[in-house]
Amino acid sequence: MNEQNVPQPIHSDEIAINFSEIWNAIVKYKLSILLVSLIFTALGALFSLTLDSEYEAQVKLLPEVDSKLGGSSSSGGLGGLSSLAGLAGINLNGAMAGADAIQPAMYPEIVQSVPFLLELSQSQVYNLRQKKFIKLADYLKQDNSNAPIPIFKKDKSKAANDLENISVPQGVLSSDLINISKQETTALKELREAVSVEVDKKNNLIKITANTEDPVVSANLANLVLTQLRKYIIQYRTEKARKELSFLIDRQVEARKRYDQALFTLSNYKDQNRNVFLNVAKDQGKKLQYEVDLAFNVYSNLTNQTTEAKIKLQKETPVFKVLEPAQIPLKRSSPKRTLITAGSLLLGLFTALIGVFLKTANVRELLA
Repeated sequence: MNEQNVPQPIHSDEIAINFSEIWNAIVKYKLSILLVSLIFTALGALFSLTLDSEYEAQVKLLPEVDSKLGGSSSSGGLGGLSSLAGLAGINLNGAMAGADAIQPAMYPEIVQSVPFLLELSQSQVYNLRQKKFIKLADYLKQDNSNAPIPIFKKDKSKAANDLENISVPQGVLSSDLINISKQETTALKELREAVSVEVDKKNNLIKITANTEDPVVSANLANLVLTQLRKYIIQYRTEKARKELSFLIDRQVEARKRYDQALFTLSNYKDQNRNVFLNVAKDQGKKLQYEVDLAFNVYSNLTNQTTEAKIKLQKETPVFKVLEPAQIPLKRSSPKRTLITAGSLLLGLFTALIGVFLKTANVRELLA
């Protein structure tokens, strides 16, 4: 009874025989293995040729760090805590930012927003194939396929014409709502896929990437995103200061007109009463002189405030340092046709070996 429960040892010569049979099967079906591998390789190469070539352009920039957020003078005793929190991936300086600051972590959301993309789609780009400038929206609508074998060619015009727009009477929607056509929605979807923004949380390095079928369009698009993003951030950060400056400039112009009018009235009065020595005339002259002095003081104060507002606007305008400008890519970024072909070869070889492995009698016995 005990002898029956004792497992029988597996001899090494049996394993060697099994491997020998598998090897013999591989040698026997080597032509089939080669044929299957070549078929998979050919299919992979053919598939890679049906994919459009895309070219990637990048822009790297570093936004200005507000002095209010960093430095020992502003953070005080939090300087050490900020350093320790930075090691843990926590940005205490960002949490202490003012309400007028946009953190770099929000840049990807800004670029992917509908208003940003709508404005971006109206920009002009140079189409290398047509050798002329066209709207980015028009470029996205047309066929830009450049695959050697365009089997999976997109019919963008048909897809756009099949979409219907929603007609809304004027005044129904508020000014805060955006009503865009489905054709524009399709273009914005492609634009979202073509543009991406990545932010390094450790050093706030911004990387803008653009992928299109045209290398020149990719470089133009990356630069356009940079320009528009910088414009958006500057307008947001300086909106209050610009409104204050505009208000002061308007008041300064009005004060200058009042001063010029008062000065003209005084000069005209003096010319008309040059030889008059009555007290009434003198009193009227003093009154007009007082109005001139008052108007000048108001104008002078507004001029000083306007100058201070301009300085404040300049100080609050953020600065972006472009570390790596956009370059026209000379090589395509995708598809990796060599990798696709090599992967297909390995897949075909693996499939053929599995088939040979299953054909061996010993394997069928093991599976049974």
